[in-house]
Amino acid sequence: MQEIEDQLIQKYENLLLKAQQYKKPEREITIFDTALNNHHENPITELLAFFLNPNEKHQLGDSFHQGFIAALKQYEQYQDFEFGEFKQLSTQQVTDQGKFIDLWVETDNALIIVEVKVYHHQNNPFKEYEAWANKKIEYQNRQDQEKRLISIVLCPNGKCTIANWLGLSYTQLTTSIRPHVSQYAFNQTLNKWAVFARDFLLHLDSFNHLLDIDMSRLNFVVDNMYKIQELIDLKQSVFQDIIRHINTQLQIALGENYQAEAKERTWPNGPAFYFRGQNWKAASSSILYLRLNNKPMSCSVRMYVHKPTSELREQIKVLLDDSKYMLSGEWDEQNSKWWCLKWDFSEFDLDTVTDHIIFTHKILNHVELEWK
Repeated sequence: MQEIEDQLIQKYENLLLKAQQYKKPEREITIFDTALNNHHENPITELLAFFLNPNEKHQLGDSFHQGFIAALKQYEQYQDFEFGEFKQLSTQQVTDQGKFIDLWVETDNALIIVEVKVYHHQNNPFKEYEAWANKKIEYQNRQDQEKRLISIVLCPNGKCTIANWLGLSYTQLTTSIRPHVSQYAFNQTLNKWAVFARDFLLHLDSFNHLLDIDMSRLNFVVDNMYKIQELIDLKQSVFQDIIRHINTQLQIALGENYQAEAKERTWPNGPAFYFRGQNWKAASSSILYLRLNNKPMSCSVRMYVHKPTSELREQIKVLLDDSKYMLSGEWDEQNSKWWCLKWDFSEFDLDTVTDHIIFTHKILNHVELEWK
């Protein structure tokens, strides 16, 4: 029997070791992740316009603009095209029909209109955008300023099926811009805008996660799904073992008059196990929180006193002061409807947390059956 159990443990350990190579690396967080949601295309457009404009006060000159032009020159039809100098740009341009063009950039020889996409389908009134742009070009051509219209959809995969429009991916754009910004920043005194520009380019790169699927990772999970499910079932079985063990020890410690009740809930970092007496007057409870993402797994025990009075607080504090347990923190919730006391543990040890929950439960048992 022991040999079979050892073989099972070895099987699961081998699976976990193999799974480590498929762990997805964490993406570097940028300052824009704290302020911009990925689907907010308007702020992205405004930031892009700010950096593309050489006349803005970002102290990066025309480095973004030159990188943008370099990205357009990747297309065969524009490899030898002379764009000329930057003239002007604008965002949220209103057309004759009241629609909005995200961004347009004008150079000596071109008018570039850009539709910025992150999640949404490419179902905009593109013909209307072209009509506005052609009208603007026609007016300038009458003044002997020959312009060429270039229509771009900036999107994660760089694909566009709209006639007369080209798809440009965020990766193509950032790859073209980054060398120009780096070279310009290298020759200048370090300024905050160089840092912001780097983070903004990283933020645009982050949209690749919408497209990337690691097939080797996916196939590993699919091929080993039954083993993974076995591990999930094993984990859940262990959670139930923990609950049963603590309930049994509570019953022994508090006697036959204690009527055990336990529930499992989830929270962001793992499960939470709620313990209380069914015959208690109010909803006070002892809760064990597991932090599954920590290595080694850590935990905390919290004691929630429901509807605490000043007298109850003082009585409980006397017991706490006489105990060996150092309190990690306390606070009130819902306008003092709950009084929470917390103890943190850097590592999970079943005997330790069980003893601690017995300690908090003895207090709560007094509170709910005698002191209220």
